[in-house]
Amino acid sequence: MKATLLFLLALITGVPLSRGQVYIGPAAGPQLSWTKFDNRDHYDNYRIKPLVGWNAGVNVSMKVRNRFFLHTSLVYSTKGRKIEGKQDPLLTNTVRYNFIEMPMIYAVDFRARMAGGKMFKYYVGIGPNLSYWLGGKGKLYTSDLAENSDFAEQDLSYNIVFKKDPERVTPYQMNVTEPNRFQLGLNVASGIVLEPRPHQRILVLLRYEVGHSFLSRESNGTFLPTYYQDILQSRNKGIRLSASYLIDLQIEKRKKGKSTSTINKGRK
Repeated sequence: MKATLLFLLALITGVPLSRGQVYIGPAAGPQLSWTKFDNRDHYDNYRIKPLVGWNAGVNVSMKVRNRFFLHTSLVYSTKGRKIEGKQDPLLTNTVRYNFIEMPMIYAVDFRARMAGGKMFKYYVGIGPNLSYWLGGKGKLYTSDLAENSDFAEQDLSYNIVFKKDPERVTPYQMNVTEPNRFQLGLNVASGIVLEPRPHQRILVLLRYEVGHSFLSRESNGTFLPTYYQDILQSRNKGIRLSASYLIDLQIEKRKKGKSTSTINKGRK
């Protein structure tokens, strides 16, 4: 199992990992995300506010050499943004996007000493973020919806759909005809490493993500009951915090340590 995992990760990342330690375990945490328009003129009409989301999945930490590690995860992530209108005072569009993501951090460890004299490790790193856009949900209200008897007193709750025939789109869907579902970003990260027991690690990671890819380069999100279009020539940005509890995959060494301990106890 370890050999297969190392092979796949080395194939994906291009980093030689055959000699390194490999830790694996669950990871989860909160995040704050927003988007940035490519065309700055859009800020004359809209303001963007961040939304709180979360991420959860599996984290893998691999020692490449001495103080250098590769931290990578496979996580389910919720991002989003809230758009408010400047020209249309009634406009609010709150949307949450769902992603499967693979962030990779190439990090270097440092040692520091706490006030009580106990040592701990911290690290800084940088690396890419690979994302796949699954979909999402939102709530929309505009001036023209206020004049529509079906939506005059309530938000339009909608789901995001991709490449759907316009004749089959319902009033409760936002259609994206040319979505950019595979997206690339950049992570800048820092964190601490705690080692409560041998062959175990608690990894706390704070990272800032800068999106490189647009949500869509060629199209906007369109709705049937309103003239408003969600501008998708936008890049995701966010601040994320996650914690993971990791166990060393080198089971042979752990078992060997236990066996040696048992033998020594027997000799006593």
